Amino acid sequence: MTTHHDVTPAQMGILDHLKQVGHASSKQIASVVGVTPMSIRSHLTVLEKAGFVEITLERRGPGRPSHIYSLTEEASAVFPNDYEALLAGFLRAVVELDGKEKLDVIFKQMEMNARTLHSPVMEGRELDGRVAEMTRILNDSGYMAEWRQVGEDTFELTEHNCSILKVATERPEVCTCELSLLRQLLDASVDRKEHIVAGDSVCRYRIQLTSRS
Repeated sequence: MTTHHDVTPAQMGILDHLKQVGHASSKQIASVVGVTPMSIRSHLTVLEKAGFVEITLERRGPGRPSHIYSLTEEASAVFPNDYEALLAGFLRAVVELDGKEKLDVIFKQMEMNARTLHSPVMEGRELDGRVAEMTRILNDSGYMAEWRQVGEDTFELTEHNCSILKVATERPEVCTCELSLLRQLLDASVDRKEHIVAGDSVCRYRIQLTSRS
């Protein structure tokens, strides 16, 4: 799927307009954005394939129905948000109101919930399959992860992006939970070799089969 980094200024203008008006025809969009109807249809096709725009048919009298464009839920990813700052503020408030012990309980519960959610897809897989599935899970959360085999029963998992860097910098417990979760879901020995929070360019994990795997 196209990410917000791939959206051109013209396409962003289309998305901005649809965000404001809710839905519009290609002709209406073209008149506002300032591009030709032919060009607008090309941009709309790209945005539809990316999953940011959906089309419905609307009949306004005799003749062929009109194509009406509107945003999908996925389109919210292209608009600015400050969810990370909100989360960091929430965690600070928890500590201020109930102490760090309550925060530890919250992180432990979040780790347990994630393990319950993802454990079923790990069952019956060899270690390489579990690592591949873990990479997919991380990518769904924006971590830009990749994996490779580096030896017999040994793998490397690399995260090129930290989706919650502000939170992780302020609350290192988040990184501790991630490492613990990786060990549990992968059912393997997992060691962090590089860490974005520590100043490295990536978070890199070495994963090795253990006798219990």
